[in-house]
Amino acid sequence: MTASDSSIESVLGLLKTGDLVRAGEVCRRVLDEQPDHAKAWHLLGIVRAQQDELAAAAECFEKAIQCRGDVASYHYNLALACQSLKDFDGALAAYRAAVEIKPDFVEAQNNLGNCLIDTGELTAAVEHFRQLGEQFPNESIVHYNLANVLQDAGEYDDSITEFRRAIVLDPNFTSARENLGRALADVTRYDEAMQVWNDWLKHDPDNAVAKHMIAAITGQQTPERCGDDYVRETFDHDFARSYEKQLERIQYKVPELIKAAIDSIMPDRNDLNILDAGCGTGLCASVLKPHADRLVGVDLSGDMLTEAEHLKVYDQLIEAELTEYLTSGGGPYDLIVSGDTFCYFGQLRQLLSGMAGCLAAGGQVVFTVERLAKDEEEESAAESLPEYDLQANGRYRHHESYVRETLNQAGLQIVSIDHGTLRIERGRDVIGLVVTAAK
Repeated sequence: MTASDSSIESVLGLLKTGDLVRAGEVCRRVLDEQPDHAKAWHLLGIVRAQQDELAAAAECFEKAIQCRGDVASYHYNLALACQSLKDFDGALAAYRAAVEIKPDFVEAQNNLGNCLIDTGELTAAVEHFRQLGEQFPNESIVHYNLANVLQDAGEYDDSITEFRRAIVLDPNFTSARENLGRALADVTRYDEAMQVWNDWLKHDPDNAVAKHMIAAITGQQTPERCGDDYVRETFDHDFARSYEKQLERIQYKVPELIKAAIDSIMPDRNDLNILDAGCGTGLCASVLKPHADRLVGVDLSGDMLTEAEHLKVYDQLIEAELTEYLTSGGGPYDLIVSGDTFCYFGQLRQLLSGMAGCLAAGGQVVFTVERLAKDEEEESAAESLPEYDLQANGRYRHHESYVRETLNQAGLQIVSIDHGTLRIERGRDVIGLVVTAAK
């Protein structure tokens, strides 16, 4: 074994232990002596990627490819870096190079299809995943990805069939079970959806998602809010990483609505202590940061917070159940914003009281809820509706009168309640309330 080989082996060990600084130093020493050492460039790229220096990582992977272009993993890791940098053309070229070298590289083939989705090439993505389904008939992840892209394309029956195939191949594929149940509920095939949730509980008796979704469909033992385990399991690592991409597909409008509400009450303020309550991956961060002297994000999902941390705009990120945080003496805040988080709460009294308690004198809250109302022709009878309900998709809607009453009970004065489209589902607008209130 040569000295450089020994050094490379030591880098692999350092990567396993997480000592990225020393791993990078060893790679650099090798490259000082052998500037065309492909493996050292590749490992240095991995170090930089794990240090969240993605542009530098991409440069290292490109150097590795220049030294040796016939290694599929070099192209694959370049593609991953490009995709994270939203250089989708570069990612597509690198994925294609990887699969040309190694056609059975399943991960690269899957990511190539997902990258086609990122670039809006939905028809090409469907065709790609269909071909993969034939090429890799026993790979559950291939059928799962095909199911998701078919759903995006509106081919719901074929999508449901592919989710079922993924589960048969891998009964522990929880995301496939969840997406199948939700897909069936979305097309009002509730009996079949119930069968999915019940089968999941037989396989995993304590599964929080299945229990919550059964309550959503049956209306029995409806909880006052989504349970902590439900939220954590729903927003797991895989979902967190793809969350923003999924919201782009449904024309998600909440950050725009939040921005308009803030601009209407404090357009020129840039010195505020702001809480992003239920911050998720940080979708509202770009709206809030210009107004903030200090920006804090709170969310129950650690995986979502990991994605938010990559933005590098929050002064502090806190993993906590929102109501518990609000009632534990946080703040005081000049502004508390909650975009698309109240849909995981039915009963709002404790939540809004907690927000009021965290506000500084004269502080304000801005939040959205999904609106519970009858069809327009029946609107005059809307007072007969419940305060809130749990929909078959697992999210809560709230009646406007309940929101007004609960704000009053919390000691918050309503500034405005506007109606707006939160997103598009199955071609229909999801109407929400955009609420602004002051202490």
